[in-house]
Order: sequence, then C-alpha cells, then structure tokens
Amino acid sequence: MEELPSLLWGLDPVFLAFAKLFIKDILELKESQQVPGIFFYKGHPIKQVDILGTVVCVREKEAFYSYGVDDSTGVINCTCWKSSGPKYLVNLFSEDQKSSSEAKDLDGLMQELYREESRRAKMEIGDIIRVRGYIKVFRNQREVVASTFYNVDDPTLDVQITRMLDLPHLYRNVYDKPFIIPEHLKDTSHGLSHDAALSHSGLILQLSEKIKEFLEEKQICNFYQRELESVPSLMSTATKPSHRTEAGEGSSITSREIHNVFKEAIHLLQEKGIVYLKGHKTGVHQVTDRDKELHKLALSIIQEDCRRQRHADKGCHFLHILNCVQQKFGSSISETVMQRVIDALERNSDIISTMEKYYTAF
Repeated sequence: MEELPSLLWGLDPVFLAFAKLFIKDILELKESQQVPGIFFYKGHPIKQVDILGTVVCVREKEAFYSYGVDDSTGVINCTCWKSSGPKYLVNLFSEDQKSSSEAKDLDGLMQELYREESRRAKMEIGDIIRVRGYIKVFRNQREVVASTFYNVDDPTLDVQITRMLDLPHLYRNVYDKPFIIPEHLKDTSHGLSHDAALSHSGLILQLSEKIKEFLEEKQICNFYQRELESVPSLMSTATKPSHRTEAGEGSSITSREIHNVFKEAIHLLQEKGIVYLKGHKTGVHQVTDRDKELHKLALSIIQEDCRRQRHADKGCHFLHILNCVQQKFGSSISETVMQRVIDALERNSDIISTMEKYYTAF
C-alpha cells in the first residue's frame, strides 16, 4: 500500500493516538520512507503505541530499566527511564531553604515520594506492565521507549480480559479499515485540460524557485528534504498537475512521486550552487550563502597561500582554492558552489581578482 504524503498524516486520528496494537504487528510494521521513526499499519501512520503484557526479561542500567514484554503474540523490548528525582530535589532547594524546618519536612516528603516512585518502577519477571511510548529502532532491533509505564495490579484478570475484548473491535473498526482522504483534498489534476498542466521540467523549475525563495525568506542555513516536504506552500506547488501525471489517468500523485519532485528541484539548486549536500549519510543540505564556515575556510586559504612566494604575484587560482576546500569538505563542494562563495567574498571586498580565475587577499 502506497504511503500518504506526510502533510496529510495528521488527518488520520490513529497518527495522533497511542495505537493499541499486538506486539507481533508492531514488530512487522513497515517504516516510512519519508520520515524515520514513523511506521505504517495498513496505510495508517503510527508513531506511538500502547501495549499490555507480561514482563519476561529485566535488565537494569544506571538511567533506565529494560523490560522484555510478552503479550502472547510476540516479545518487544521496552526502555523505561528512571525518575530524575534526586537531581530535581538538589536544584529545588537552596542551602537557605534547607536550613528551615519546613523545607526539611518538604524535602523529606519529596524523598519519600521519590523512593515510592522508584519502587513502583521496578518490575519483576511475571508482573503485568502497561507501556505507552514511541517506536524506535536500536541496533536493528525494534523497541518501545516509554513515556509512561506502570505495574498493573490485576489479580482477577479484569484488565487483561477487557484488553482482549477491545483489541479485535479496534482492529475491525479502525486499524484494518484504510484511511480515506477527504474529497476536497484529493488530487483533481485529472479533471484539468492538457494545456492547463505544467510540463514536468516546468514543475521542477517552478518548485526550485519556490524553495529558493522560501530559504531566503526564512533565512534557513541547512535543511532535510523531508522538512521542505512538510511546508504547505511548497507542497501545493509540488502537487500541481503535470503532463507526466496526466498520462496516468485516474491516478492521484503518490508520496514517492512528490518525494522525487522535491529531489529533482533540490538537485537543480545544487547544480546552480545555491545549496549543496553537506552529509551524504545524514541527508543534510546546506545553503551556500549562509555557510559561514565554508566562507571563512575559502578566505583563510587565499590569505595564507598568497603569503607564499608561489602565489605572491598572481594570487591563488580558482581550482587550487577548490581543491583545498574539497580536502576538508569533500567532493560535495562543486565548482558552482565554490564560485558562488568566491563571488560573495569579492562582493564584500574580502578578496580581489588579479586576473581571470586568480584571486588574492590583503
């Protein structure tokens, strides 16, 4: 099943709720291709879950407990953070406050409350635990990081039986039913004439200009592609009908197509040197004009090398500067990016051009 565009996730009530899923289903959820940490169950975006099960494994670390929870369909690890009570108390009471009897009494009550909270947080194998939290992948293993958790006192099994009766109802009436996009938000491009649709290249060009304007207006230094995909004005441009989408009559634009449109628009900005990919692994794009580190590095290279006899007369050649910068920043710094930096330094009178492609600084 195709993913919904991330802009529409909030329309699905399941996305904002703690989804009561079987652990087996949590372990088999498909992770989103748009935003890491978001998962999909039959088209529903899931970011947080509510589970109830038996503790079958206990590991204690300095800052948290790690519980293996079994609901009879599967076992998942739950990270449950310890309370930061003592640190809070140290910051709460000053030395002057602690000298008074009232502060001491309050301090003692808070310490007792913390000890009780810590006692309740400690689970044993066989205890019934309820955990609410978000799904995380750690060392290729899926787990739940708890925002709240507690020991369920259920000697007559009332809570567990109620859960067993609720889950099939939720699956049947909510989770197993696909989310339907409201009619007024559905793509209407198939109802437009061929002349009204943009060419695909025109759409890419228009979106790249919109992204450029957005980056300048918001004075953004760096960004992830998925962040741009969550901006309504940019999404509106990206989802405009094009000749390519009209070719497939009756089919609305998919999240993958939207992702590719943004990717091509950003690549066009890279070719112009307006942005560059700072980290291939992290996917961070840097705005060239706002990268102070890059500008300082280029300037320092020109200043230092122009003191040497070799570059004293003519200055540093552009390709020499580019090569030195690439040694630190990598091949993501293209000639167009470097030329944009050089032009900015020249406009600010930090450097001057002695002849074509040669620069010096004083």
